[in-house]
Amino acid sequence: MSKKTTDQEFIDCWLRHKGYVPGIAKELDINHRACFSRRRQVEGRQGVKLPSGLHRPDCATSREYVEKYGSRIKLTIKDGMAVIFGDAHYWPGDKPIAHEALIRFISHYKPQTIICNGDIFDGARISRHSPTGWSHMPDVRDEIEYCQQMVGEIEQAAPPKAKLVWCMGNHDTRFSAKLASLAPEYVGVQGTDLPDHFPAWNFAWSAEINDDVMVKHRYHNGIHATWNNTLKSGRSIFTNHLHRLMVTPITDYNGRRYGVDCGTISDFGPAEQKFIYGEDNPFNWASGFAVATFKNGNMLPPELVVVQDGVAYFRGAHV
Repeated sequence: MSKKTTDQEFIDCWLRHKGYVPGIAKELDINHRACFSRRRQVEGRQGVKLPSGLHRPDCATSREYVEKYGSRIKLTIKDGMAVIFGDAHYWPGDKPIAHEALIRFISHYKPQTIICNGDIFDGARISRHSPTGWSHMPDVRDEIEYCQQMVGEIEQAAPPKAKLVWCMGNHDTRFSAKLASLAPEYVGVQGTDLPDHFPAWNFAWSAEINDDVMVKHRYHNGIHATWNNTLKSGRSIFTNHLHRLMVTPITDYNGRRYGVDCGTISDFGPAEQKFIYGEDNPFNWASGFAVATFKNGNMLPPELVVVQDGVAYFRGAHV
């Protein structure tokens, strides 16, 4: 298209590409800066608001994207399964056993909801903690690209209509926190926030299933975290962050509910450079993920996929 377009032609082009600037700029044969400048001019002259596009219009059009992740996503599962995983801390070249088990599990059981419960991105180089000696840490770009590759495998394995939800973890927030603290002028620029790089996922702080099951990255800490989580929330609640992979039931006058630690997708041990800060101490961790099954809207006792001796198990069988 010629550079000389009318305001209406520009508006039509913007809406057609759903605010995705690279596509708009290519069609209009202008650079990105000129595209944003023209947008402001058209909005001022025509009194319209042209919304920003976070991803390609042909990408994950069936997904509901939550623009600000200071929110809660509400889900309904009457009869079906949700798989909940997290703490992958993907580093380039690192493909954990539990990740491969997750892909096989999703392909076989076809859960209608897949919840990434935080800390997929590690952000070792932008951590607030000092490096451990001269340990090697990957670049942020390499981390993001590898996370996209690993998460892309999950997306490909997911059923076409599966709901993809990402509850932000404390490591995930490192991505934008560094820029927000050092260069706040860049806030809102495309690519400076983690959700910009994973457009197929619905981002939030937490997910609520059927009004009585909560999923979020973290709540209480300590050895009694799962007990305190469900006791104080009054709900069955799935968390990550502590990497322990366990189910703690609690029964009172309100019935039976569960506190679930969903473990870690990552492998761990002396060979894992990402956990070198542990100084070769024993970790009270377990690799795997959690499964929630619902019948008539009620959650059955939660189940775990556990990696033991290099093999992933579910219901007593190899995954």
